[in-house]
Amino acid sequence: MGFLDKLLGSGSPEEEAAQAALEARREQDLARLAAGGIPVAAEQRLAELAAGSTGFTSNLSVGDFALTRLEGIRPICQVMGSSVYKVGWRSYPWGSSYGSGSITELTTLSAAWNEARRLALGRLAEEARVSGGHAVVDVTFTTRSHAFLSDEIEIVVIGTAVHLPEGGREGPPVLTDLSMPDFVLLRRAGYVPVGVATASAVFYVLASTETRRMTTGWQRLQPNREIPDFTQGVYTARETALGRVNEQAQAMGAHGLVGVQIDHKVEIREYEQNDTSREDLIVTMHVLGTGIYQHGEHRQLEPELYVRQNRRPR
Repeated sequence: MGFLDKLLGSGSPEEEAAQAALEARREQDLARLAAGGIPVAAEQRLAELAAGSTGFTSNLSVGDFALTRLEGIRPICQVMGSSVYKVGWRSYPWGSSYGSGSITELTTLSAAWNEARRLALGRLAEEARVSGGHAVVDVTFTTRSHAFLSDEIEIVVIGTAVHLPEGGREGPPVLTDLSMPDFVLLRRAGYVPVGVATASAVFYVLASTETRRMTTGWQRLQPNREIPDFTQGVYTARETALGRVNEQAQAMGAHGLVGVQIDHKVEIREYEQNDTSREDLIVTMHVLGTGIYQHGEHRQLEPELYVRQNRRPR
């Protein structure tokens, strides 16, 4: 404690002890996050919910909550996982003034998306485990960017941890992006979810000589034509991401994937070299789905109830 602190009456032993405790907790939280875990405060709150000492929270609608009684499913709490991930240095294909073009994966970007999502999903599953959940339903993804950090990816995943009447399998809780009505309908059809399969692929499409003629200068004014280089780039990114998702599904032991969502983003990158210019393409493809496994016999469905509860937009 410095002279000024003594003079002003600040920096008492109690305050110093409290500050030291906060620093120790912060270091502990950082160590947990570095290991893919969750902060201490989050774990303590979830443990209280698991013990039933406080009311549950969820992102279920009233209709979805009422639907849980059909299967004896008990909502526990809303759970979350997040990761803010810095993208490392990456290079782009240079090419030449004239050439046949190329399609190259930007592996640094693909790996960043896949790793950030893996960390976020892992923390979501950890929160569900601490809360005593057997599964997480209605998992939704949100991505954000911030002005204070360039070249970064932030992924936030949110869902509702639930307790199943038959208990859970060994290992972490099962994650699914299915809504509660879809989850109930799937179970009544004799299937169970085995996990979320998701992957990204980012490709750089270097324009060929013909594409450059079509997209730069006065030749932009020519009649309607497809740009084969760019079309092929979109297909390549999609097939790569789908291939990775299928590999994940096979590793889970899934018989198939349902609710598959494909989201993509296309960016034009202008490049100038030796008094010539061209427009290349960067294609980002995200694929998400729930792996399912046939677990039992088909049971009677109640389609009217299901349709009524499933009208809300997702």
